[in-house]
Amino acid sequence: MNLPDRTVLENGAILVSVALPSNPFIAFRGTVPAGVAAEGSEFGLAEFTSRLLLSGTRRMGAAKLADRLEGIGATLEFRNGDEVLSFQGRCTRETAAETVRILVDCLSEPAFPSKEVERIRAELQNDLRIEADDTHHRAVREVSRLVFPKDHPYGREPKGDPSRVQRVRRGDIVSFHEAHVGPEGLILAVTGDVDRALIDEGIATPLSRLRGDGGAEAIPPPRPHRPGSVRIPMPHKSQVDIVIGAPGVPRRHEDYYALNLANLLFGRIGLYGRLGRNLRDEQGLAYYAFSNLDARTAGGMWTISAGVNPSNLGKAIESIRAEMDRLRTEPFSLEEVRDGKENQTGSLVVSLERNAEVAGELHRMEYHGLGMDFLERYADIVGELTEERIRNLARRYFLPSASSIAVAGPIGRLRVPW
Repeated sequence: MNLPDRTVLENGAILVSVALPSNPFIAFRGTVPAGVAAEGSEFGLAEFTSRLLLSGTRRMGAAKLADRLEGIGATLEFRNGDEVLSFQGRCTRETAAETVRILVDCLSEPAFPSKEVERIRAELQNDLRIEADDTHHRAVREVSRLVFPKDHPYGREPKGDPSRVQRVRRGDIVSFHEAHVGPEGLILAVTGDVDRALIDEGIATPLSRLRGDGGAEAIPPPRPHRPGSVRIPMPHKSQVDIVIGAPGVPRRHEDYYALNLANLLFGRIGLYGRLGRNLRDEQGLAYYAFSNLDARTAGGMWTISAGVNPSNLGKAIESIRAEMDRLRTEPFSLEEVRDGKENQTGSLVVSLERNAEVAGELHRMEYHGLGMDFLERYADIVGELTEERIRNLARRYFLPSASSIAVAGPIGRLRVPW
């Protein structure tokens, strides 16, 4: 794959593209800095905004907008996130210019019809009711609040809470949109059946018409984490969900690549690494067990998730702790590290066979400032990681004493040995 082209438009938007002419479609991924982090104390506005951007513009109502996208064979969707409002879709070469024009209209001139605001309000309230009855979701949210305290954007419920959802008014959404959605900070990554002429005329030209203030301040680093524990009794449930979490690192941190490989070996690769192999397959203590490393611009979080029968709660937690302690007594072997490196480089190669994944990688490269040659350098970055560094970082970050825990389900008086 050739090196991507990067263009900064006059309005401040950044366009990153790479041609993959063997694929007849065009995929795109993009963001604007209008996620949860931009809300300040106005919780829930970013979620309302993201869900309303396809509810009609000043030129087209929601039904006409949907019909037009379907008529040209294009897709477009928006989603709220901790840091950004994201959008993605696909189209053909012939419909690229119109698809980008529709995208720009949705971003710059949403109508926010009052009827649609009420529809989204009801939708959000229903989502919150469903999530409040989900043991895994409840445990994840509580651990996030412990790891990212004091209303940090990374620890918030993106949808707000039921009382906040009820209080949001159309004018609040309009003000949030006007303040945060614009070309400043916008990134659009495009790949597939494109060339320089199409990028310049069919994509850059309509994108350059986007106007607005937009932009957002830098996200502050999270405050120090004080490990804690939360019990969430849900007696009507049949499963207990365990989530254990601790601070990770930002995406640009020097420890990221080695820590990411350590996480892969601990709870992702194959049968979910050492953790899944022990808890689920050897002991039969969990329905599922895996770990996850989430690295964002200002911080990150490492988590372990497991779903268990209530009668296995104590044993499962003790086994999770034992696996974390085992990183000190029985560190990753040379064979484990070798398999992990091969998995990371091989999985990237496989993912780059699909347009959507390529567009996603291009966007991440620009968003995190990894450089346009990142994909070419990636194999060397992984290959140069030493076994000693991977082992040392696993010992440093994956510590029971530095982790918080949340348990949700029919726990009653069950002991949580953490």
